[in-house]
Amino acid sequence: MKQYITSFLVGFAIALTQSITAADTLPKDIAARVEAIPIQTLTISDEQFLKGDAYGRPTTIAGVLRIAQRSGRLPLVILVAGSGGFNANADVWDRQFETMGISTFAMDSFAGRGIVSTIVDQSQLGPGMGCPHAAAEAAAT
Repeated sequence: MKQYITSFLVGFAIALTQSITAADTLPKDIAARVEAIPIQTLTISDEQFLKGDAYGRPTTIAGVLRIAQRSGRLPLVILVAGSGGFNANADVWDRQFETMGISTFAMDSFAGRGIVSTIVDQSQLGPGMGCPHAAAEAAAT
C-alpha cells in the first residue's frame, strides 16, 4: 500500500510539473486567462431609448474576457456579434488578436434576451436597431 501511494504521488508530481511547463509554452494564439463576466442591463424599446426612458426589463447578458499572454497593460478589442450571433468566426478573431498580444472581450447581448439570430427577424431587436430611418420614424410618432 505504501509503495502504491508513493508511486501515485511521484506520478502526480510529474504530471503537475508537465502541465505547468506546458502552460508556460502555450502557443501565442491561446489566451493566458479566460473569464466569463455577467453584465446587468435593461432591455428597452426603441421609443424608450429615444426618449431617454431608463425603465426596462432587467436582463443579464454576458461576455468572455480573454487575456493575452503578455504582462503589463494590454490593449483590448471588444467583439460584438452581428445579426447571426456568435459562431466560429469569433474564435478566429480571438486567436488573431491574441497572437498580437491583444486581449479580447466578446460580448453576447443576444443569449440573455433569448435571441439566437436576427438574420431572418430583425424585429427581435426593435424596429430601429437595424435601420436609423425606422428609429427616427418611431420617435416622430
